[in-house]
Amino acid sequence: HAVWLGLLGPGCMGQIAAGFRQPLQPPSPMAGARWRPDVMCDGSTAEARATWCMENLGLSLDAAQQRVMGEFPQQFQGLVRVAGWNPVADCDGISASARSTWCVENLGLSLEDAQLRVMSEFPSMFGDGSRWDPTAQCDGHTAEERAAWCIESLGLSEAAARERVMSEFPAVFAASRGLWNPGADCDGHPAEARARWSVENLGLTQTAAQERVMSEYRHVFGSATVDRVSALGCASCAALTLIAVPLPDAERLVWSDDFDYVGPPDPARWAFDIGGDGWGNQELQHYTDRPENVWVADGVLRIRAVREDFGGNQYTSARIVTKGKADWLYGRVEVRMRLPTARGSWPAAWMLPSDAEFGAWPRSGEIDIMEHVGHDVGNVHGTVHTERFNHMKSTQVGRALPVEVGGWHTYAVDWSPLRIMFIFDGQRYHEFNKADESWEAWPFDRRFHILLNVAVGGSWGGQKGVDEAAFCGEGQVLEVAWVRVYKHD
Repeated sequence: HAVWLGLLGPGCMGQIAAGFRQPLQPPSPMAGARWRPDVMCDGSTAEARATWCMENLGLSLDAAQQRVMGEFPQQFQGLVRVAGWNPVADCDGISASARSTWCVENLGLSLEDAQLRVMSEFPSMFGDGSRWDPTAQCDGHTAEERAAWCIESLGLSEAAARERVMSEFPAVFAASRGLWNPGADCDGHPAEARARWSVENLGLTQTAAQERVMSEYRHVFGSATVDRVSALGCASCAALTLIAVPLPDAERLVWSDDFDYVGPPDPARWAFDIGGDGWGNQELQHYTDRPENVWVADGVLRIRAVREDFGGNQYTSARIVTKGKADWLYGRVEVRMRLPTARGSWPAAWMLPSDAEFGAWPRSGEIDIMEHVGHDVGNVHGTVHTERFNHMKSTQVGRALPVEVGGWHTYAVDWSPLRIMFIFDGQRYHEFNKADESWEAWPFDRRFHILLNVAVGGSWGGQKGVDEAAFCGEGQVLEVAWVRVYKHD
């Protein structure tokens, strides 16, 4: 398969092909083995090898993964060691291990992400994360008083009562944890070198190795709040680790708009969604195609949300789409943007299916490359929605990343047959793995198109109201420098 055979060189291709043919029945995975798509197996990722088996040997996803784990048992043996993880921790009557297993099987998370999710949801049960402080002041009452009320009035256990109080007052209990920096100086060696040593000598995965280095050199790394960040319908876990990913291959660019012209968005590339019916989220704006709301100049696309009475709505904005012009099945999609931040603003770069073969939203899926709401400035979200995982059921799968939103940043997804990676400025902060073959969990084997817009208010963007004055005059403007799509093999 070109994705990984090319990495090893043409001289190895015959040997590799032969290796995949023999034996016909590969050894079974060792007990305790767990699938990890990013594990390196002789220079290629496990995902690339499994994809090769599916495409060339006709195996199912499960059989392909089992085959790879059987051929490289040591890479998958044992549990991943995330710093601070305690598999027997009591998380409201259920062990941490059982909760993380549920997340892997039902939310499509990797084992590391599942463990981190459990740790973020039950921080007081682990060594890292938020710490319970019974004397903390929570809106005029101590945390202990609020927990006692939850026990007496809601029938919660002591652990559940504490978790409830800590989730309702996250800023009071917030702790810090470092974001990965591969060049950080750790006693004379770069962090990346120390992580590599842990991978090679301790048998850790790349993520676990980075967690180990960050835990040993806490003073070296910057901080990011380990918290659940408010999202549409439920809480999103904060991203804890940034992992560098390769730049896209320029030769694989298949579609782009660098906005190197003046006037409306290129009609050969973009169409408009028009109207003001709330768009399913009780949004306040009327989308138009007017130059007052969307235009290209100085090498930048601008989408402007502004306070004005129009079409029965009190705000106008724009939403441009590639539907009917271009769509894709798999690939890397990158958007370079600078975001508006007023309370009530809701800018987004996202993807929807061009043909809703499995039914109306969320049955046919949604990929949110980037969302940001003005009442929570500085936290951007990368999320997927499916029939099984969506905010209506509070089961959406996403991560929130703290960023300096006033600057230019590149937001991206790398979408393959087995997973969707969410990338910020060349670093992965979240991934959604294919849990099974069902369309309810993975409708992402159909073509999707791109949308760019600024909504006003709505069920998420308007949770804390709208700063009407901020939308007067120049209004709130989303700036986009370019949009690029790169193909996969």
